[in-house]
Amino acid sequence: MVRVFQLRIVNRPLMVLLGVIGMLVIPSGNVTRAGRRPAPRAVIPYTSFSFGDIYRGEIISQIFIIKNEGDADLQIKDFVASCGCQLVRSDKVIPPGKEGTATVEVETISQSGKIVKTATMQTNDPNLPSIVFTLVANVLQGTPLRRGKFIGPIFVSPDSFLALYAPAGKQVAGRVSITADDSPVKVLRVEGATNHFSTRVEVIEPGRNYNIVIESLPTETAGLFREQIRVITDNLLLPAFPIEAALRVMPKQ
Repeated sequence: MVRVFQLRIVNRPLMVLLGVIGMLVIPSGNVTRAGRRPAPRAVIPYTSFSFGDIYRGEIISQIFIIKNEGDADLQIKDFVASCGCQLVRSDKVIPPGKEGTATVEVETISQSGKIVKTATMQTNDPNLPSIVFTLVANVLQGTPLRRGKFIGPIFVSPDSFLALYAPAGKQVAGRVSITADDSPVKVLRVEGATNHFSTRVEVIEPGRNYNIVIESLPTETAGLFREQIRVITDNLLLPAFPIEAALRVMPKQ
């Protein structure tokens, strides 16, 4: 009887100690092998772009790359421009190991002289909760020499949106001009298989001027069809940019 009583006294602290250890090594929620919770990690190669001299009324814009090098989704909580002359848009969620974009666009019709326009993004990255993107330009008085807009180091004309109209069963084509005024930018290819358009790159002057030719594919179905085409370049500041194509097919009379 004495031996049994002593054994119980000895083992009881041991059981309590094991229970405490178990509570310490089994935390609630997901953790990594390093013992921390998964978290996003936003990496932005560039957060500003300077356009130099432009004419009043021209549109300036830039597409900024956002990489998520963490191990949890990077969430964009908010994206706010500093004034009403700006348009901002971005991906809402960027998965781990992927990249997204943030676009800042400025209308300069009411601007003059040197302008510095910012847009602030709020994220769930614990180490980078706020990111500020900046566009800088010197706005000159005068009439724009061409129709279109700047996207970083290139000028897109007449726009990054192309509208085509075709009778049922017929084909139509349009062109978007890409010009690099300062440093050379090569257009490498066009991506994005579509059901209603075919695309090709026309080289006018290598590194300086290209045409993106977009041709509708014949369809008998009347309606409006919209698709996005990606233009790939060799420029680190603008590795890719989209062109929106819309096709209105008229019904047969």
